[in-house]
Amino acid sequence: MDSVLLSSFFMSVLVHVLAYIDPGTGSIILQALVASIVGAAIAVKLFWHRILKFLGIRKSIDPDPSVKQGDHEK
Repeated sequence: MDSVLLSSFFMSVLVHVLAYIDPGTGSIILQALVASIVGAAIAVKLFWHRILKFLGIRKSIDPDPSVKQGDHEK
């Protein structure tokens, strides 16, 4: 019953609209989608080692392997 009333309400309110989406709009949407994907790929590439370290897949790399953690010069 409610769906019939709701449908009849929308049918009586809607009017014929002379509007369209031009091809330029689709092009802009496609460009935004491609730019989002490329931006995400570049961000992942830049932070790949940090992502692996965070997930525990790769250990952190020592900056100078000749100096051990416990060795301190006095």
